[in-house]
Amino acid sequence: MCSCGDGSAAGVLTSANSHAVNRSASSSTQDTDQITYKGVTYVPKGNLETYLFAGIDSPDKVTEIKEYDGTGQCDVLLVLVRDRSTDTCKFLTIDRNTMTPVKSLADDGSYIDTTECQISLAHAMSLDHETRAENTVDAVSTLLGGHKIDGFAMVNMSAIEVVNDMVGGVTVTIEDDFPDSDTLIKGQTVTLHGKDAERFIRERKTVADGLNENRMSRQAQYEEAFKPVFQAKCSEDKTFPLDLYHALEDYMTTNISAKKFSRLALLLSDEKEEEKVSIEGTADFDEDGWQTFTPDPDSLQEAILSLFYKEKK
Repeated sequence: MCSCGDGSAAGVLTSANSHAVNRSASSSTQDTDQITYKGVTYVPKGNLETYLFAGIDSPDKVTEIKEYDGTGQCDVLLVLVRDRSTDTCKFLTIDRNTMTPVKSLADDGSYIDTTECQISLAHAMSLDHETRAENTVDAVSTLLGGHKIDGFAMVNMSAIEVVNDMVGGVTVTIEDDFPDSDTLIKGQTVTLHGKDAERFIRERKTVADGLNENRMSRQAQYEEAFKPVFQAKCSEDKTFPLDLYHALEDYMTTNISAKKFSRLALLLSDEKEEEKVSIEGTADFDEDGWQTFTPDPDSLQEAILSLFYKEKK
């Protein structure tokens, strides 16, 4: 595990706000005031629901944590923002190495300090799953300008195999060599089953350049291939999302109810095109050799505006 740096709590957000972002008082009842960015004034959207889904580096079901063993960081972070007015969704994938203010917590969950480090480490603090989840929510909210996260689901990555096989497998074209696999062959199109699905999504160090950007590209590829087979399963059986939720319960820490989860899943299974939002930045290594990703302040601000704001009329 990498060590957090000595960055202040202002961190990335201070940098972003220094790029011509002016906040002003507003009659809005939203949590965030209107802002002016590059000469354009934006006001908060209403009727939004925001959810954080994270894939956790843990090899099994959710069990009691007795001591820190190096697992439990976030491998994947996905923010879903649903606009209830239009019943449309936007997605933001956050690089696990994103440098941002993160609260350091003791094993009992008590606050120690706030330092700038990889956002994946937020889920490695304390020995309580709920506290880890809430600390991750806090770090993501901080990165996104303090916007509220309404619900979260922290899912151990070992559940990939469960979900993948429940939809009958996912077909992808292998674009990199997987030296440790006899079935994931570069150039071949394969239907992923069992451990191959987890390997395709999670493997990093021995694949291509070993960087997280390559793994995120594969995760996006898998997501695109997963959606149509998931849609097909939901078309066949409207209760499939509920079955999926119950299958995940042993692998998941969440405050999202089964009913809400099913509604979101069915919403995502329709034919509407979701908008994907991204944050550009610089990938590098810290002094200890761990990967880092520093968001470009303008790109970060534009992502926040896209997710949560609209131009003032």
